[in-house]
Amino acid sequence: MHRTRWLTGVALAVAVLTALALAASAGAEAQQGAMQVQLTPSRDSGVSGTATLTDVEGGVQVALYMQGLPEAGVEHINHIHAGGTCADDRAGRTAPVTIPLKTIVAKEDGTGSATTTIEDVSVAQLFGEDKERFILLHARAEKGGGVPPGIACADLAPLPDTGGIQPVTVLTLGAILALAATAGVAALRRRRA
Repeated sequence: MHRTRWLTGVALAVAVLTALALAASAGAEAQQGAMQVQLTPSRDSGVSGTATLTDVEGGVQVALYMQGLPEAGVEHINHIHAGGTCADDRAGRTAPVTIPLKTIVAKEDGTGSATTTIEDVSVAQLFGEDKERFILLHARAEKGGGVPPGIACADLAPLPDTGGIQPVTVLTLGAILALAATAGVAALRRRRA
């Protein structure tokens, strides 16, 4: 009788842990189509912000929100560059522009935002391991001055390649299997005793 209750309790615990693992996995996959990165100041600009990249029908929506912009009314061009990192750009070795984004106009309070939809690409592709990429917000453009230097930057660091399985799922399933094995060994020992 006692052994039956014990085994029922272990089975219930395994079922609860399995349900939690599946819920965690579903939540992680729902978030897989969206990433947020922090743009940090370059060249002592004091400008920072966030870029939220979200899979939408037919492409990716890039929503930029910046703060600390120095002068109201100034237009700031920004792009996704490929073949380098923010560290490269800050060292004077910028990478080619591959995807232009909508211009941000600074407001009185030093903030600015813009949303761009990039067609025929996914968040996973932008964060893929095939090429280093970064988002770069530029300073005010001066007539005849060429492309201004970057004042805020965020790397689009590659996502871990897990074959579509989220790391939390692998860890949770490993814990469930360890618990099930322990329960099985305990049940066998009790049966032999």
